[in-house]
Amino acid sequence: MSTIRLIYILLHILEICLLFVAGRKMSQTTTDKEYWKKSLWAFVPYVFVLGLRFGHNIDWNYYCRAYARHDIMDWDTTEPLFDYSFYILNSIGVPYFVVISLQVAFFMYSFLLICKYFKNSLYYILPLLPVVAQSNDNYIRWYWAVSFILIGFYWLLQNKKRGYITSLLFFIAGVLVHNGAVILLLLIPAYYFFNKKFFSVKLSAIAIFISVFFVSIAIMSFINDIATYLYLLGGNSIQDADISKYLLKVNDITTGGLSDATGIKEYGILTKCIIYASFLPIIIYAPKYLVKYKFGILFYNLFVIGAFLNPFFSTVEIFDRYSKTLLIFQAIVAGITYYALLKDRYKNEIFKLLCVFSMLCTFYPFIRYTFLTKHDYRMMYIWDAGGKEYVDTDLYILDMLKNR
Repeated sequence: MSTIRLIYILLHILEICLLFVAGRKMSQTTTDKEYWKKSLWAFVPYVFVLGLRFGHNIDWNYYCRAYARHDIMDWDTTEPLFDYSFYILNSIGVPYFVVISLQVAFFMYSFLLICKYFKNSLYYILPLLPVVAQSNDNYIRWYWAVSFILIGFYWLLQNKKRGYITSLLFFIAGVLVHNGAVILLLLIPAYYFFNKKFFSVKLSAIAIFISVFFVSIAIMSFINDIATYLYLLGGNSIQDADISKYLLKVNDITTGGLSDATGIKEYGILTKCIIYASFLPIIIYAPKYLVKYKFGILFYNLFVIGAFLNPFFSTVEIFDRYSKTLLIFQAIVAGITYYALLKDRYKNEIFKLLCVFSMLCTFYPFIRYTFLTKHDYRMMYIWDAGGKEYVDTDLYILDMLKNR
C-alpha cells in the first residue's frame, strides 16, 4: 500500500472519529453560542480532509483551471454568483485550495444549521455526513449551490414571515451559483405537502426494494434526451464535450468501462443487498422515533424519496446530484434512528446488531472506493502536488476510455 493511500485512509478514519466527538460535544450544548463554538470540532476535520484534497475527480481539476481564468469577469453568464465569487477571490489572490476549503466549510455550516432541530442525536448524525455527501468530493459547484438551498430550507422551516423572504433569497442564490438547482425549489412545496404524515413503511420498503434490485441502467436509456437538455441548462459538471457525450450515453456506461471514474455502473447483487440493508432498518424504525421531532416526518419522507430515486438517477451524472441531495437527509434520519435504537433498553440485542450492521453498510461506499480505486492520484492532498497546480484531466478520461 502506498503512503498516499495510507494517509488517505487514516485521515478519513480520524475524520469520522472526530466528527463523533464533535457530535457528542454539540449535543450537550444549551445555547446557540455554545453550539457554534463546539462546532469547531466538526469544521476542522471535515474541512481539513475534504478541503485540502488535490486533484480528486475531474471537477476539482476543471474548476482549478476555470478559477485561473477568472482574473477577468465575464458578465455574459446565467450563474453570476458563482462567476463573480471566483472573480473576487481570484482578484485578491486567494489560493484555489482555500476556495475549495471555503466551499466545504460553507456546506458544513449549512448542514449544521439544519441539524439544530435534531441536536441530541448529532454524535450519530455527523459521522454519517462524509458518507452520504461523498459526492461533495466531485460536485463542487453543485454542493456550493446546495449549501445556499439548505440555508434557505432552514429559514423556510422557521415558518415566519421574515423567514420566508430570507428563505427565498437563499434559494435564488443557489440557482445563481448553479442553474440546475432550480429543481430544488420543489423543496418549498415539499415542506407543505410532506410534513403531515409519514409515508407508509410497507410501501416505502417495497418501493425501494424494487428500485434497488430491479432498476437497471439498460432500461433507463430514455433519460438520455432529458439529460442532454439539462446539460444545455448549465447543469453539467464536466464541460469537456468529448467526455460529456460518454457520460450521457447510458449504453456506453453500461458496457464501456466508464464506471471507475463516474461511479455510474450496474451494481452486482452483493452491492445491491448492502445498499438495501443500509436503508431497511431506517425505513422500518425511523417513524417511531422521528415522530417526536418537529420536522421528523418531513425529513423521513425526503429521505425515502431520495432512497427510491437514487437507483434511477445515479445512472446519469446530471440526475445523480438530485438524489444525492435528498440523501443528505439520510444522515439525519439514520443518525436519529441509530441513536434511539442503540439506547433503547427494551430492544433486544438482535435489533441492535441489525442497527450496527446497517450502519456498517452505510459506510460501504467509502470502503469500496478506498480499496477498489486503482490510482493514487485520486487520493492525493495538497502536500502531494509536487509543484503541480492540478492533475491533467486526460488521466481520468484516458482511464475511462482504455477500459471501454
